[in-house]
This record gives sequence, C-alpha cells and structure tokens, in this order.
Amino acid sequence: MPALEYQESTLNGEATICKYKDRKYFNLKVYRGGKKYTNISLNTDDIEQARKNAIKAYVKVVSEPPRSSKSTMTIARIFEKYMEAKHKDVERGQTKALTAKLYGQRIEQRYLPYLKYKNLSNIKDIRKNSFDDYAGFQLDKTQRGRWANACKGLSPTTINTDISTLNVMFTWMVNNNHLDPIHKPVIQRIKNRTKFRDEANPAFLPNDWQAFKDVLYKFDQGYENEYETWRRRWFINYVRFMYGGGFRGHEARKIRFGDVEMDKRKDGKPVAIIQIDADTKTGRREAVMNGNTFLNVKYHLNKGIKIRNKQISLMNEKLLGGDKVLDFHNRRHEKELPPVHNPEKDDLVLMNPFLNGKRRIYHESYIRDMWNLVVRECDFKQRYTLYSLRSTHISYQLLQGISVNKVAKNVGTSMAMIQMTYDRLSSRYSMDELGFFKDTQVPNKGEDELIN
Repeated sequence: MPALEYQESTLNGEATICKYKDRKYFNLKVYRGGKKYTNISLNTDDIEQARKNAIKAYVKVVSEPPRSSKSTMTIARIFEKYMEAKHKDVERGQTKALTAKLYGQRIEQRYLPYLKYKNLSNIKDIRKNSFDDYAGFQLDKTQRGRWANACKGLSPTTINTDISTLNVMFTWMVNNNHLDPIHKPVIQRIKNRTKFRDEANPAFLPNDWQAFKDVLYKFDQGYENEYETWRRRWFINYVRFMYGGGFRGHEARKIRFGDVEMDKRKDGKPVAIIQIDADTKTGRREAVMNGNTFLNVKYHLNKGIKIRNKQISLMNEKLLGGDKVLDFHNRRHEKELPPVHNPEKDDLVLMNPFLNGKRRIYHESYIRDMWNLVVRECDFKQRYTLYSLRSTHISYQLLQGISVNKVAKNVGTSMAMIQMTYDRLSSRYSMDELGFFKDTQVPNKGEDELIN
C-alpha cells in the first residue's frame, strides 16, 4: 500500500478513515479480524463528506465476504505454482521428470488456449461449469502441438488424459486455498468412439509390411561412399530395433549399453534384456527383444567407429600439413580431433559416431526424413509413421498368440489400451484362417457351400 498521510478512527473503532499518498480520495479501512482488513474508496477528498460516507461504505463492506489471495490471483500464475510444486516432487523422487514435463506441455498447449477462448483470467472467474466446453473445444481444433501441425481435433484419449489432469489440478487448488470448493469444476470424461485402425499411427497391414521391407532393405545399396552406405544401413538397423522392441521414440533414445543384458532362450537363440529408463512415459521396466537385432546395431556402430576414426586420421594429417579441413557443416577444424573410442556402458546404443565429441544419435527430424524417403517410394494408401513400428510390433506379437498381459508389460502400456487399439485388427491379419469353412449340414450341396 502507498504511504499513509492521514487516519482517524471511526464507527467505535471498527474502521479507520485514511488518506494515502498520491491518492485523491479518502479510504475507509475496515478490520475483518486478525490482520485482515478491506480498503474501500469514500469517493471524496473532503474529510467531512468522508465521515458521512463512512457508514454506507462500512455496511457495503461487511455485507460481502472478505477478499483473499485466491480471488485476486490469475489462473496462469496458479498453474505456475502447481508446476513449482511438481518440480519439487521431482527433486524429492515422488514424481517422474517426464510427468512434470507433460503437465507443463498440457498447460501451455491446451489449458491456456482454452482459458483465452473462454475469456477466463482470474481464479475468481472459475465456476463449476467453466470447463464444460473443454472437450468440445479440443475436438474442434484444427492445429495441435508446439509446431501447430494440422489436425482434425484431438483424440478422445488425449482429451480424457487432459481432463484427468485438470481434475487433479482443481483438487490441488482447493487444498491449497486458491479455489473456493463450491466453485470447483468437475469435468466428465467423454466417450471414446475412435476407429482405432484409422488412428494417426496405424500398424502395417501384412502386404504393406512386406512392401515396406522390400524397399527398406535396398535403402543402403548403390553407394560408393562408405559413410553414406553406413548411415543408410544405420537407419535400417534403427527400424529393425524399433520394430523388434516396440519402443517409443524417447525410450529408445535413452537406452545405453549398460542397460542391456544378453541372455539365451531355451532354444539357444540370443535375447537382449533391456532396462527402460525411469524417466519415460510409463516409468522403469524390463523389455526383451531378439538378441540378434541388438547385436546387429552394436556391430554396425563398431563399423561406423572404424570409418570415423579413418576420417579423423586423414583430417589430422591435413591439419598438420597446413591444409584447410571442413566438417559436415562446412565449418573449419582448428585443431586435431581425438579418435572415437569403442562404446562403453554409458554410451547410447543408437549413437552416431560421426558427431564430433558428441556421443548421441541422429536428430529426430533427420530420422524422419529418411523414413519419408522409404515410405514415399512405397506409395501406400495409409499414412504410416515411425510410431507405426511400435503399433506393428504389438499387433504381430498378439497374432503370434502371446497374451495381452505379457505384451502390455513388455512395451509399457495397459492391457485395456492394447485390447481397445490392437485387438480389433486381429481378424484382418488372420483373414487367411477365418471366414472359409466347409459346412457339412448344407441341404443343397454345392450351391451354398464354402470350400476351404
């Protein structure tokens, strides 16, 4: 508050007439118990008139509940305070860092735009029905994500996840005295009527999968440059690795050699047991995959390291001779480069050894570009994505007779999600076995008989 210039007690000590510096009119300061009080303008700069206005102003103040911080704070600021609490939980090990990150993305990309759409700014504006339009708003969206990609509304699964998080946030706001419980919205989840085989990341149909592999396995052919051949073969191994393990993209990027344990099945075939990082969508888990697929990735990395070290040796010779040496980005090397050492436990399984001093994998956009080169040549009717490798892994595992529970645990998802998304594909994949039979009870033999 501004500095106090004048004050006098009034109404038997229940209030004070005040004049603040740089304020034109007198104010009435009404005590509300403890250290709480309310200021209200008396709309006059004359002390006598202020004394007359004091009674009417006092009656108005005491007839309304006292304003508190929860009625003056913006919703955006309360979201910030919620995220501060989530980050504190991350530090204490009570919440995963990825979970906090996802909550922050929902706030920025979906909750704040909705508040702007509804013209909701202050927490005092929130009412029980303030978020009744949330699902419809998201279903009508034409753009989504950080890069505003074109879409035909968000999926019901995403919207229901948002709603669950919002309900948790509103409960937190009430518990922390930011929101009046009588105004707390309770948002109902929506029915999920999605046709899952028409989702954005469909599993490959059998004929399409074969056509895709036919193009993929020629992706590295016809190049004399050994680096170009290596990087294209790296992509082939990347696709096989993602399909073989059913990994999410962010999971695969975190797998290190120290996370992998090699073992053998009863039939003697190698198997890789991989520890998935706790800081992923569904937390820590063990995943198993074909050991040969993992070993192919490892052997190819070792080959790439040899090629890279040969390049480094030639570059260092040129530098010593005073020649100009440029890197992949046409930047000049000023000093000798150290050789790339063989992979150690802390190195990423999908590492790219051609990045100077940075033991990480190709950028996601680079991988996506290579994917598009292959898929474009196939000319599919469906739009398959990198995530389709995970969808295909799950679908084919189910078709091999592996239980939903085992598949769900291995890929880190719920049984309900698998049954809802992938089980519906089983009839299409099994069309050679289903629908054709010989009915011995048909009376008019020949006319209505379906022959196997």
